[in-house]
Amino acid sequence: MLTAIAGAAPVPMRASVVVLKVQDFTRRTVADQSRLKTKLEALVALAIQPLPAAERIVLETPDGVALVVLGAPQVALEAADSCQAGAADLPLCIGVNHGPVMPATDALRGPGLVGDGLAAGMTLANAATPGRLLASRSFREALGADAPGRAAELSSAGVFTDPNVRTHELFTFDRQAASTRRRRLIAWGTAAVIGILGAGIAARIALRKAEPPRPATIEFAITPRGDIFVDGVLRGRSPPLTQLELQPGPHTIEVRNNPHPPLKLEIDLGSAEAMTITHSFAGPKGFAKTAPRNKDAGDYIRDLRRQLGF
Repeated sequence: MLTAIAGAAPVPMRASVVVLKVQDFTRRTVADQSRLKTKLEALVALAIQPLPAAERIVLETPDGVALVVLGAPQVALEAADSCQAGAADLPLCIGVNHGPVMPATDALRGPGLVGDGLAAGMTLANAATPGRLLASRSFREALGADAPGRAAELSSAGVFTDPNVRTHELFTFDRQAASTRRRRLIAWGTAAVIGILGAGIAARIALRKAEPPRPATIEFAITPRGDIFVDGVLRGRSPPLTQLELQPGPHTIEVRNNPHPPLKLEIDLGSAEAMTITHSFAGPKGFAKTAPRNKDAGDYIRDLRRQLGF
């Protein structure tokens, strides 16, 4: 913020200055001037909304408005770009500079600002044509220190000599370069996100594949009783045997109770899968029934993982 010491002259400070000039404003009719000034004020009001009140000063000029930005130069460029993009049929010439400004009081016009920052900004606006933004080297250098990427969007526009025979190196806002830069940033950001997600998915898949398979569980409900054979090997009688743990993969399960026909099942067990074999040898011909145990959410997830090859 601009400061002054009591009893002393105001202290100048460097700021970014955006001068918005309506071409041939003083030659227009009073009605036309009023209409254009109203449009310009609405445009400026929209552009300065993101700026804190303590970091901006809006000044009237004979043919437009000067916006003094006390914050980062990037903020000034964004405000100027907003005005340029929203000008539509408003013949707006924009000059952007970075230099010293300081408070001053005029006997007729009251308090205001003076300084080379303002003077050079008005010179650039006079050199610009409607719809064009011209920036000084001092502004580009200040922007480069604050946001190098944005400074790259200001391309050389030649040299201008003002009526006081002062030479100004000009830069203009290259909207195509800005658009290319934004697309590049978006592409980089998207690639980074995809890379992170891909790495995470690959890591999870690798972990799943690296996990040792967990035994599957088979529960038996055999009445009145039956001898349990797994892959041709007797594992016990059910009851009292009610549960077996087997390694995942294909197995042949056979339950025998002579003279009844045996129950023979070919199964393919997944890691940590659980199933129940229910069978009754009651009655003259016997009765066989197998039913999977009621599955919970974990069972369905394991089925899906097995189908996907995890």
